[in-house]
Amino acid sequence: MAEPDHRQGEFVFAAGLARRAPSHASGARGGSPFGFAQGRPYPPRPSSERETPWGPPPAYESPPAEVVVALAVAYAEVEAALGPAAEACRACGRCCRFRPGGVVLFASSLEMAVLVAEAGRPDADHFVLGGAVAGKWTCPYQAGNLCAARQVRPLGCRTYFCDAHAGERGRALHADALNQVRAIARVHDYPWWYGPAKVYLDTLIGGGR
Repeated sequence: MAEPDHRQGEFVFAAGLARRAPSHASGARGGSPFGFAQGRPYPPRPSSERETPWGPPPAYESPPAEVVVALAVAYAEVEAALGPAAEACRACGRCCRFRPGGVVLFASSLEMAVLVAEAGRPDADHFVLGGAVAGKWTCPYQAGNLCAARQVRPLGCRTYFCDAHAGERGRALHADALNQVRAIARVHDYPWWYGPAKVYLDTLIGGGR
C-alpha cells in the first residue's frame, strides 16, 4: 500500500498529543497493519477512519487488575509532573466537545480498555456512531462541563490545556508518558493500538462504519 503524502502537514492532534506517531515495532501484540508508526507525522485531516493509517483497533479485552494499577501509577506521575500547569484548566468542557477542523483525541487500546472497564461501556444513545473521525461529536463520558471518568481518562485528556503555557508543558510530558503506557502493554502482553478514541468507541459500541 502506498504511503500517505506527508508533505501537506500534520494531522491535528487532540489533548496535547505528541506530534509524531509512536512506534509499535517493539510494542505488545497488535499494532497497525500499515507499518506507519515509525516516527513520521500523520497526514492532514483525514475525513474517515478508512482513510487513515492506524488500522482497526483490537477487540476489547478486559485489562487485568495489575494493568489497571500500573496505568494508574503512570497517570499519577503525569499529574505530579504537570505541577501548577494543571491548575490552568477552567473546567469549561470545551475540549470534550469535538468539532470538525478542531482537535481529535488519540489514545491507546490499553488506555481505552481501562477507561471502559472502570467507567463503564458508553451508551450508544449518547454517542454519534460512525461518520468522520474529525466530525462533530461529544465524549460520551462528559457530564455537563465535567468529565465523569476523570480518574481513568486517557493521557491525551490529561495533557491538553487551552492555556498556551500549560499546553506546552502537557505536550512535553506526553511522549514519555505514552512510551510508559506502551511498556506496560508490552510487559503484560496487552494488544497495542494507537489511534482516535472515537474509532475505538465506534467499534466497541457497534458502529465502526
